[in-house]
Amino acid sequence: MHPKVTSEGAGLPELTSTPVPSPLLRAFAPLHRGALGVACGVIVGGILAIATLILKIRGNPTPNFDLLGQFFGGYSVSWPGVFIGLLWGFGLGFVLGYGFALVRNAAVWLWLTVIRSRAEMDQYSDFLDRL
Repeated sequence: MHPKVTSEGAGLPELTSTPVPSPLLRAFAPLHRGALGVACGVIVGGILAIATLILKIRGNPTPNFDLLGQFFGGYSVSWPGVFIGLLWGFGLGFVLGYGFALVRNAAVWLWLTVIRSRAEMDQYSDFLDRL
């Protein structure tokens, strides 16, 4: 579809605004970094705390799970380890969720900027022909 050309403005095309469908707007809406960070933090922290709790209740902790203490300071398969794992898991999940939202928002913004620039260049490609 070609832009509408008006007589005033020396043949410059007039930009017509077309409504953008709502699902399309929601698909490209930016993610809230803090909200995604908190959500991921709660999930990862909860999984780590529940897994530690289950291993502690069973009474036979696996040696591989104790190795998490190498990465998370103070963590072990114990009662205090449940809460320490919850805190470490929340921190790790928050950083991962926040970082994912940040990178995704930047990538979508860059992609939409490139698309808009290409569309504008296509729209004005025959500018000199109209003069």
